[in-house]
Amino acid sequence: MIKWSILLIFFVITSCTKSTYVPPGIIKPSEMQSIFWDIIRGDMLAQEIVNKDSTKNLKSESYIITQKIFSIHNINRGQFEKSMAFYQKNPELIKIIFDSLNSVQTRKDSKQSEKRKKGPKDYHFPRANLIQ
Repeated sequence: MIKWSILLIFFVITSCTKSTYVPPGIIKPSEMQSIFWDIIRGDMLAQEIVNKDSTKNLKSESYIITQKIFSIHNINRGQFEKSMAFYQKNPELIKIIFDSLNSVQTRKDSKQSEKRKKGPKDYHFPRANLIQ
């Protein structure tokens, strides 16, 4: 019975640590979240650029912006793709990243909603000052 208890405890400990372990050379989840957020915003920017200028190509604009994002985060495409391959094999980790991204967006949406509810500030000027 003691052997089974020790084996069960070992299994629980190793399974818990394995699910959150990120090996060296892989971008950490918090940084990956930041990179994903910037890529999403970059894709939106690329779409906006193409919508405003018909001579621009969406694929090339997205590529240029993504390269700038990689530069900002001091990574290259190879590091990003290697990390993506790791996270795709570990869906529990990528789920944490995307859930976190979703909560960030939800908070931003609720703040914007609150600002819209408040509406523009109502400045009261004496009527005599407006008509002259």
